[in-house]
Order: sequence, then C-alpha cells, then structure tokens
Amino acid sequence: MSLLKLQDKECIDYKDNLNSKKISNDSIDKNYLKENLNFEYNIELKENILDLNIDDYLDLAIRNNKKRRFLFISKTLGKHLPCRASDMDNLGEKLVEVYEKKCNYLSSGVVISFAETATALGHSVFSHINADFEFIHTTREIVPNKKTLDFLEEHSHATNHYLYYEDLNYFKDGEEIILVDDEITTGNTCVNLIKKINKLYPKRRYTICSILNWMDKDSFNRFKKLEQELNTEINFVYLFSGSFTFNCDEEKIENIIKESKNINLCTYKNNNLKVSYIYLNMDKYELDKKYIKYTGRFGINKEDQKELIYKVQRECFKLNISDNEKVLFLGSEEFMYIPMLFANQFKQKDIYYHSTTRSPIIDLDIEKYPIKTKFTHNSLYNKDIVNYVYNINKSHYDKCFLFCELNKDKNDFNEIINIFSNTDIKELNIVLFK
Repeated sequence: MSLLKLQDKECIDYKDNLNSKKISNDSIDKNYLKENLNFEYNIELKENILDLNIDDYLDLAIRNNKKRRFLFISKTLGKHLPCRASDMDNLGEKLVEVYEKKCNYLSSGVVISFAETATALGHSVFSHINADFEFIHTTREIVPNKKTLDFLEEHSHATNHYLYYEDLNYFKDGEEIILVDDEITTGNTCVNLIKKINKLYPKRRYTICSILNWMDKDSFNRFKKLEQELNTEINFVYLFSGSFTFNCDEEKIENIIKESKNINLCTYKNNNLKVSYIYLNMDKYELDKKYIKYTGRFGINKEDQKELIYKVQRECFKLNISDNEKVLFLGSEEFMYIPMLFANQFKQKDIYYHSTTRSPIIDLDIEKYPIKTKFTHNSLYNKDIVNYVYNINKSHYDKCFLFCELNKDKNDFNEIINIFSNTDIKELNIVLFK
C-alpha cells in the first residue's frame, strides 16, 4: 500500500506515465547572476499530477546559510512573497486532491506541518481533508512543562523543532500521520520525526505531503528500508517532483553579504505614517503567553476548526478596508494561517498576504530576482531572534494589517513602526488578540 511499492492497488505511482521537462533559470536576470555570482540552476521536472504550470508556483533565491545556499520560494505560500490569500488556501486543497488520487482515507490521524514556512500550508491541508483528523504544527517556541517530541531540521537556519503533542487524541490512537512541508529534498527531517513518533505510537501509515519533492533514488530507497524496519507504510504526495542542480560562487556571495551589512534601508522617514492598534477576541488562549488556541501549536480538531472560522467571520468587521485601497495582511513567523483567513474574508478587495520570517535570504535589487529588499527586526516572540520582512517597500501598499499572536505592549512595536516609516505605506494597523 506504499507509493514505494508500485504493484500496490491502494496508492498509485504516476512517474512512469510522465515525460521529464527541463526548466532553466530564464525567469531570473541570468546574465547578472551568472557574471556576478556564477549562480546557475536547472530543474528537470519528472512528475506533475495536476498538470500545473510550475512557473506560477516557484521561484529561487540565495540564502544566507552555508548549509544550503538555495531556497525555492513559493509564489503562493504567503511566506516570503505576497500572494492572494485564496491562492495560499488553494495549495492545501490541491495537495488534498493529489492525496485522494493516490490514497484511500484511513479512519483517523494527525496532520503535522513544519514550522515556520509550512504552518499555514499544513493547516490548510487539515481543513480540506474529508476525514476525522487533528492538526498540529511544530514550533520553535520553548514551552516549559509540556510533553514534547524534539527533533532536528539539520539543514535549516533554525534547526530545533518541538512538537507539543499531549493534547491530541489521535497522536496516540490514530492510524495515520500526514507530514506537510513546502519542500522535501532529502527527507532527513521526516525520517527523524517518523522514527520518534513510531517509537512512541506505531502507525499504520505515514504520508509526506509537499509542494515540491526533489528526492533522488537513494532517498526513496532509504524510505523503503524505513518501511521495512518500522513495519509501516510511507507514502509521498506532492504537486511537483523532479531534480535540480544549483551552483554559485561562495566567495562572491560572502562578499555580497558583508557589503549588505553596511547598507541601511531605514533612511527615508515617513512622518505621516498613521499607526493604530486593533484588538480582536478569539476567546480561547493557552498558557502564560496567551497563545491562540486555534493556531494548532498545541493541537486542534475539526470542531476547533469550525469555531475558528466562525470567530474570524465574527471579528473581521473590525478591520476597515476601502474599495480603492491596496492592502497588505502581514503575519508573523509561525502565525500565518489565521492572518490568511482574515485576508480571505475580503475577496472583493485588493488584498495581499504574506509573513515575516526567520529565514535569511540574500536581497538583490535586480530584474526578476524575487527578493529585492529586506528589513530586519527582533522577533515578536523572542527578542533574541532576528526576523526579516521582504519587499514591503516595493509594492506601494496604502495600508498594512500586521498580525501579532501575542498581546504585546505597544512599546514592543517601535522597531516595526520604524520599518514601516521607511516605506510609502500610509497606515499601519497592528492587530492584537485579547
């Protein structure tokens, strides 16, 4: 019943029915990157089950992370680049569509998404699944006195993940775990987590869902061995699979990083920036920090999801948007899905959505390169952690709603306000919950 076993009837593998398609990096300013950084990449697309145009979903940038220099940036994930909220939610719906093509539903299980980039994607998958599943996302937040599985994402800029699973029913008793991430390259992070879960509560099936899957033959073989070792099934669901090559000049990239540290984007001051604070009520909060129950950081079920939708619809009237305004809804780090839901309540308006991030990406203000500018600030969750927000001074928004999960003091937003005062955004609304 595994995708790794082609003869099985319960899940179908489409790879043999598709021709490979080679994609070069023509969409980016190739000459500049080639001449200045020896930056090149090529993609060979092997599987595209829904026959989508990969150019509508994918871009590529360079990370400030020696462990892995490349970063595939989704155009519709709502993390680094702005998108329509409905496009982000459609990603989860499409992954469920592929899941239903390949696999039969089991009776119950848990959807787990990886912080921070895939928190909203996994939540969207959970919301569209037509079965009795619960949802939780991993987190970088350290929460005392909560049972956790902790594991490593070895290539990441922030390697530690925590999974606070004790409030879930199906983590122990469910038949399936669905892991959701934006991209799978080697599968190492999934292997680490599957081993830890199975040691506690063995599962009938694990399914790994992603937008992109770049695993090679050796990686798939590793999962075959893991299936046998754990006496379980491991399936793969994705929108695109294939392989890629990436090359760059490390020395030149390091020089660009050093030079960028001396560039201060905060030079223009918009003294007319209007700053407002809006307070929404989500009713259910957890622990001393007052985390919102419905994020899934500590687990939610289908009834919780219904409550979340109702409360977003109830509270959204507090957000005032005119017909002629271009507006940004900006989430913060792991807090992505609920801001997306609020943005999606205004489908007739000109709304864009994305999030701040811990992911350090090199910015280059050149044609067609996706990350043109970045601003840095201290995390709203942990002041010792650096956050980034990309391209907000490039889109000429009239207004921004910045969503902060925690009910912070107004002084905690001075740094953020300073960033927005160096854009042409006229109005910053800081959305808090209490």
